[in-house]
Amino acid sequence: MKNLKSFPFERNRYFYGKLLSVEDFETEQKYFNDKRRTINRFLFGSGIVCGLNVVEVDDESISVERGLALDFAGREIVLDEPAVRKITEIEGYGNGQEEGYYYLCLEYQEEATELMHNVTGAAGRNSSEFNKYKEGYRLFVTQEEPEREIYSPARLYEERRTVYQGQDLQIIQVLPKFLEMGKDTVLRVEIAYAGQQKFSFEYELELVFLTSGESNKVHVVFQENEPGKGGKYQLEIPLKTACVSDVQAQVSMVRDSFRLQIGNRIYMDAKNCTNQASINNLDEYEALQVQYYRTAMDYIVGNTFHQGIYLAKIYVVRAGNICLIERIEQLPFDQRIMHTEISAAVLQKLVEDVRKLKEAKLQEKEDQKEKKEEKPLRAAYGEVLFDVGHMRPGEVLYSDEIVHGLGFGPVVIELGYEIDHGFDSDARILFGDASMFQGQDGFAASLGARLMPAEGRFEIGLKIVKNDGARQVRVHWTALRNEVRRPEPVKKKRIFIQPDNPNVFVGDSLVFTATLEGFTDDRLKWSVKDRDGGVIDKTGKYTAPETEGIYQIAVSSVAYPEVQASTFVIVRERE
Repeated sequence: MKNLKSFPFERNRYFYGKLLSVEDFETEQKYFNDKRRTINRFLFGSGIVCGLNVVEVDDESISVERGLALDFAGREIVLDEPAVRKITEIEGYGNGQEEGYYYLCLEYQEEATELMHNVTGAAGRNSSEFNKYKEGYRLFVTQEEPEREIYSPARLYEERRTVYQGQDLQIIQVLPKFLEMGKDTVLRVEIAYAGQQKFSFEYELELVFLTSGESNKVHVVFQENEPGKGGKYQLEIPLKTACVSDVQAQVSMVRDSFRLQIGNRIYMDAKNCTNQASINNLDEYEALQVQYYRTAMDYIVGNTFHQGIYLAKIYVVRAGNICLIERIEQLPFDQRIMHTEISAAVLQKLVEDVRKLKEAKLQEKEDQKEKKEEKPLRAAYGEVLFDVGHMRPGEVLYSDEIVHGLGFGPVVIELGYEIDHGFDSDARILFGDASMFQGQDGFAASLGARLMPAEGRFEIGLKIVKNDGARQVRVHWTALRNEVRRPEPVKKKRIFIQPDNPNVFVGDSLVFTATLEGFTDDRLKWSVKDRDGGVIDKTGKYTAPETEGIYQIAVSSVAYPEVQASTFVIVRERE
């Protein structure tokens, strides 16, 4: 194919008396075109800048929407209006199989236009020449994959090798280009299938400076789980790099190990693919930059050739003499240009996502810290023995002050009692309102406790309700303390003025009211911000001036001067 190199740059040198020829003017145009296209190619790459979506118009036609692309030579390809085409009338249709799929491609094209008379009478078509070149485009379809490696950002950090292509099936092996010695990595197998029959495949890989577990071989096996649906699948195979630097790792298919089954047919004609990666002591990001700046010039200069932009993969079926569009896959090789505007937007979104993630992580750490600092419910318990043999109903006994041992502050005291007969097996402990159990043991009492939080003590009171011979009562106490103290959310302090932006005639009065939120201290200070804007008293009564205008009314809290609000009053003349 025709090469489109721009180097070396050469421009005209003008001097008085120079005779300008056609070659000189062409040199002038070529210089500026080559400069611009070099910047396009080196700074932006090749692919779609915007637009150029392929949409289905009907079962037989497609439309390429307006848009802009840069080709592999940095030339601009512009569609200033949608291009509607019938699939069977696009250049390249019918050159291969008529069923399956086609790639819709876009190329830069220019043509000579505006035929005019050549005044010098030089030899030509009827002594005429074309006056201009019109830059345009060419749409065509093909069933061939790109002849050269498609440029994409992923090309810089991973190597893709085709294992198998055909029968509506594509199997690609992907390995990172840069590996850090002694670290883990992943070999990815990408599978795209557009057929209807069930398929499965397997093959063997041999590893160099890589291991899978303890082995230097990997057995790759795949079987479609939902036959008939087709689609895209992915296998991930974990690998570990060797602890050596400055060597080339390899993943190679073992010869004759590939076996593919689609329906009842067997295929074994896979490509002998090999993925390579560089192992060193740099991390992936550092190695990527070093490699790019070292090799980008040779790659870009060596890959300026005619190759279309692959806009879509169009799946078609034949129905008699009609070709029907089944579905359209946009940008099958992801030929997009991340230009400055979209890059800035994506970067800003990424920064925002990272910020939110950091905040969530920080909050999670705070929650975990608070959870660790939370102390469980603490408890203390004990018992007090009361002699009640001489006590009559209505009399009250008090215990000595008891130290519960849970520190200072509020605690919850729970009390229960039992009649002490000296036999544990006969003990019945009563809690709560014991009066409902009167008559069962010939004794009933009510219990109470008085807490002294500042001293960490309490005392128990026992009131006799009924006593038919009981001598001793054993009171069991439990003190409970929950040390988790969660701060109550602080409400934001705000003031709202009513009415908002009222109208009033000159000299008239109006009463403003303020609604407080987040605090209860209702001391307020009213003021008129504008000079000669009227007066307002401490109750909010406003008297308008004799001059019409728009004046600002403000109010602030006396207790919290930073809490303020304002509104405007419109003073009008009477009609």
